[in-house]
Amino acid sequence: MPVKLIRPPNTKDVTLFLRQLFLRAERQIIDEITRKRAAGYVDYAEIAALERVQEILQNMQDECWEYVPEMIEKIFYRSDKDAAGYRNARVLTATQTAAVNQIAYNLLGEIAEASETAYKTVQGFYTIARLESDPYRTAEINQVAAQEAAGYGWTKSSAKMAQELKNQGITAFVDKAGRKWTLSDYCNMCARTTARQAEVAAILTSDDHDLWQISRIGSTCPVCAPLEGRVYSKSGTNPDYPPLSLAFDKVDPNGPDSLDNTYLNIHPNCLHSLVKYTTIGKTEKQIQRDKEFSSPVANPLSRDPRTKKQIEAYRTKEQNRRKLMADIRQWRRYRAVLGDKAYRTFATFQKHKRANDYAYKKLQDAYRKQNREIKEVLDE
Repeated sequence: MPVKLIRPPNTKDVTLFLRQLFLRAERQIIDEITRKRAAGYVDYAEIAALERVQEILQNMQDECWEYVPEMIEKIFYRSDKDAAGYRNARVLTATQTAAVNQIAYNLLGEIAEASETAYKTVQGFYTIARLESDPYRTAEINQVAAQEAAGYGWTKSSAKMAQELKNQGITAFVDKAGRKWTLSDYCNMCARTTARQAEVAAILTSDDHDLWQISRIGSTCPVCAPLEGRVYSKSGTNPDYPPLSLAFDKVDPNGPDSLDNTYLNIHPNCLHSLVKYTTIGKTEKQIQRDKEFSSPVANPLSRDPRTKKQIEAYRTKEQNRRKLMADIRQWRRYRAVLGDKAYRTFATFQKHKRANDYAYKKLQDAYRKQNREIKEVLDE
């Protein structure tokens, strides 16, 4: 069956094509992994399977190499037009072209590294006679044990094994906290962050204006809180205001404070925007107040400017987010063990869980019973 092509979108969300591409690649890899169990093929040609996985990842990278520079340019054209008021932004400046290339290469490098990690993950899965405990081996043991306990044979465990891998994903990145990011999740985060970096770079390079202010958004994280509202110098040469690299952080700590030595964002998925700052219309007292507020000496970055209400609002938002992610992980675990009995959509699962109704309690009992059966088989 021919592979369905994903066409670059004509919508404003220029990252949609990449996100679809990452998801398709991960699904193809998982399909390749589970194929040898589809008909009970135990003696599967693992070298050939690895070659196909490598081809899937290479095709993903090739399509990224074609689309990423185009995606970054689209963002620059659109942002430049909006920021500068051009009727038709056609040509990027030399500074903007350099920024486009640098941002594109950074994203392509992250995608290449993620692909390499994903391949090693799959390679580890295929290694013959593996004895170490890992998610894939555990998934296989659990599903086979569950099917045996239920009186089913090897071939019927294949579907559940595939579902387990689909819920789990292919690890492409492990962060400092030890969390494992799947190929699609990690690459999606990189694409969103890169798109945001491109928007920021497009605005900052639209003209030679030097002073910029980071917006205030109210309920913000402790990383951004000390940085918002301050005025920064894009060039890093204004003696009255700190360099923008103070907020964006420097790629090379010993390098210059110039824009091309920054990460162009405070952190991944940051929502803060930049606005031009001018002293026109301000009194001397207002200007001096802005200088003192912006100064990391007069106003240390270690000082949290948020009110108790703002801090509490942020904590509440984060708690709700963590609860949402915990519910999603729970639904995926239930799906891996119970299949469609755990509801096809997360929204339905969440509705019953919030209501704590009979349907949810019945689902909990079924999940616990299945896990007990698995444990009993493994203990024998």
